[in-house]
Amino acid sequence: MTLFLGIKFYGKENWGEFISISIWIFFMAFMSKWSGQNYLSKEFNKNTSTYLSIFYSNILERCVLLLPSIALFFIFPFQEALSAVILLILLFIYNSYEALIVYNQKFQFQFLAEITGMIIIFIGFVVFPVFSLTTIFYVLSVSYLVKICMLLVTFKHSFEKINISFSFMNLAHTFPFFLIGFSGWLASKCDIYVVSIFFSKKELSEYQILISFFLMLQAIPAYLILPVNKHLFRLSQISIKKIKKKLALIALPIIVLSSLFIWFVITFFIKIQFSFLIYFFATLSTIPTFFYLVDMMQLYKKNKEKIIMKLSFVTASLNLIMLFLLTPNFRILGVIISICIAQWLYLFFIKKENKK
Repeated sequence: MTLFLGIKFYGKENWGEFISISIWIFFMAFMSKWSGQNYLSKEFNKNTSTYLSIFYSNILERCVLLLPSIALFFIFPFQEALSAVILLILLFIYNSYEALIVYNQKFQFQFLAEITGMIIIFIGFVVFPVFSLTTIFYVLSVSYLVKICMLLVTFKHSFEKINISFSFMNLAHTFPFFLIGFSGWLASKCDIYVVSIFFSKKELSEYQILISFFLMLQAIPAYLILPVNKHLFRLSQISIKKIKKKLALIALPIIVLSSLFIWFVITFFIKIQFSFLIYFFATLSTIPTFFYLVDMMQLYKKNKEKIIMKLSFVTASLNLIMLFLLTPNFRILGVIISICIAQWLYLFFIKKENKK
């Protein structure tokens, strides 16, 4: 939604400039996430009585990963760098609460926080109609600060029972989980970094609109299994098969209807014309997620994290090669075809591995 508001208020060219810089801020935010939710989810389930101590110790240990952001002060003017670093710190804190939200099943409060954040961004863009990177960073920072405060009020932890520890060895110990997350990030996000090399600011904004819609569609199965995500490691094979069957049954109706809605919104409301082939391959690229997500969770259950990491790196490498080959000549169509092929290859790899 921020993307659409940004383009509406500031235009494709200006927002393309923001995207070309913000992708590196979000990259640093991802790096500081380090071991991510998968590690914490497993640790919370093994240590239910001390999960808060694990959570806050993990935040403290990962703070050192924010130090590379100092480099921003050598790249950008001081005010831009300062606003970017503040945004990064708030992103770091907000993203950290993802594991607690999933563990405590507080999705309705997260949804409320997201809605509140979007309202703040909308008001900020109305109040500051002149485009400025510093202003945009501060508006987003206020949005994240309010969302963090809402989550703190929601959880209301008693810090008297929390024992916080710090150890660099924990970062080393969780490095395999970081590699798993990084391989997944590389497989799903490398396209935006490649297109930022080849595309103009306007074309970058248009591509970001298209891919954002289809990424939301791709994320639907993850949201559908969120209510059972906490218990997925303990479910029987029969229950897991039922979940997979239900996802398979609803996949095509959801994908077809959602893709038609995306086409309608982009064409008639946002006023961007994409070819039929772009929509066809974008739609095709969303199907595999519905069929491999639970299989991935099963591999986690069997402690096959390294297998997932290997498959993700292989898929990401193939995707990168295809992106550099197809993007210069076929532009957005080439990017979408690359993503589509990568997604179906990943489905094949995951299914093959799970059958073993």
